[in-house]
Amino acid sequence: MNTYTYSYKTDSKKEIIGRVQAMDLFEAQINVSSIKHISITNTMQIFEIKKAVKDEKNVRTYQN
Repeated sequence: MNTYTYSYKTDSKKEIIGRVQAMDLFEAQINVSSIKHISITNTMQIFEIKKAVKDEKNVRTYQN
């Protein structure tokens, strides 16, 4: 399992608002859409999801 972070695409600072555990990017998108109760299409439009870097600060962690 890898950790993926997500932030709002409109946030100029790209502040991390959450983390999910997933095998790949697609699974991370599914997990975020489940957490936020929105479709995967809306998730991809609203959030930027990327693989976590070790030195990023932990904000929230969700595991589905």
